[in-house]
Formats: sequence, structure tokens, C-alpha cells
Amino acid sequence: MGIRDSFWNVLGRDASDSPDAALERVRKAMQLVVEKYGGDDHYRLDMKINFAHEIAELWYLRPELMQLVAAAQGELVAQECMAGITALFKKHHLGGTPSRFGKL
Repeated sequence: MGIRDSFWNVLGRDASDSPDAALERVRKAMQLVVEKYGGDDHYRLDMKINFAHEIAELWYLRPELMQLVAAAQGELVAQECMAGITALFKKHHLGGTPSRFGKL
């Protein structure tokens, strides 16, 4: 089992949960990424993630998260990581427009 598989297994994705539960699951996933790849230098991004009140706020933090991972591990690892993060948003469309959920 690779790092990616074990990372997503820990989060236990469940598509039938409430928006609040989804918000917390996405927040936790993003915080784990910051902790793993960012260290203490990225406290601002961690704070933005921590204080997001809606899932839409987390959606728009994905580019910053991708930059963090790409700087630490390279573009390929960042793309794989963000594919997993993006998948967590699938059942929780922002404003009913699924087109916003395209690739990063």
C-alpha cells in the first residue's frame, strides 16, 4: 500500500454525509497535507484552512495547497494529492454548478 492509499484510507470517505461532515473531512485532509509537506513555514495556509466556514472556501484554497506540495515533492506528487482532495468535493457542489469541479 502506497502513501497515497494509506492517506485516503485514514480519511474514510463517505459520500452520504452532511455538508458539515464533508467540510470537516475536507478540512482534515487539507490540514494533513499541510502538516506533511509544509511544516511550520506554511502556518498562514493552515490558518486559512482551519478558519474556513464553508466548503467553498476550502475549494478555493486548493491552488495554494497544490503549490505547497509541488514545491516540496514535485508536480506529479502534487497532482496525485490534489486529485484525492478534489474527489472529496464531488458530492458537495458549489452553487449547483458541477463545472467548477474540473481539474486543477
